[in-house]
Amino acid sequence: MDPAHIVRMEDPDMNTARTLITTLVLGGLAAGPALADTDSLPRASKQESIGIGSGLVVGALAAGPVGAILGAATGALLGDRLHRDHTTMTGLESALAEARTREGHLDARVAALSDELGVRERMLHDLEQTTARIGESVQFSVPFRTSEASLPPEVVNRLARLGRVLVELGDVEIQVEGHADARGEDRVNLALSAARAETVRAVLLDAGLASEQVHTIAHGSTEARADADDPDGLAFDRRVDIQLVLNTQTGRFARRD
Repeated sequence: MDPAHIVRMEDPDMNTARTLITTLVLGGLAAGPALADTDSLPRASKQESIGIGSGLVVGALAAGPVGAILGAATGALLGDRLHRDHTTMTGLESALAEARTREGHLDARVAALSDELGVRERMLHDLEQTTARIGESVQFSVPFRTSEASLPPEVVNRLARLGRVLVELGDVEIQVEGHADARGEDRVNLALSAARAETVRAVLLDAGLASEQVHTIAHGSTEARADADDPDGLAFDRRVDIQLVLNTQTGRFARRD
């Protein structure tokens, strides 16, 4: 049989297979570096390889060699796009996981700070109550003789030492309250209690306290409790009380701003 005749009589499916093989080879060459397996070029991603292979097959079946080449190129682009989208999604998932971790750490820190703040507030409350109780008991009384507003030297010296101690407390306010016993007229007792308070105030100022720190109040005999036949009680009513001024809202010693 004539060989030429043999070539012409080949099975059409064989021609299609050869064409597909040739197309795949040409398509692989046209795809370029994406399918190259060299050390000098980056290796194609899985998505790119799938895209190129799929594009070759679909293109070859649809439009022959030219279609295979175009299909391979299109598949490569789609594969690259898929690879980049996959990389972006992976990065976003990683960033989201890190953000959630940081959020958890911040929540834990906020909770710890909240607990610490609660402890400090309780400590401050306890301190203010303690200060208020101490302030109520920090009161000094200076006795006076009947109908007198002056003090003997030894009492002045003790009062001066007390004044220097109050100076060390800082910028606190001090209240000096004068009293008189119930004997005598009210107006006389009021004037006498005021004079006694001023005597004590003068000693405190000499000890170093500022004038605006020391306030005086004259009660006269309005707070006297002793009967006329009670000498000890009468002696207690003839006095000047010195006490630190407390802030009624905070319970702390009042301070000048």
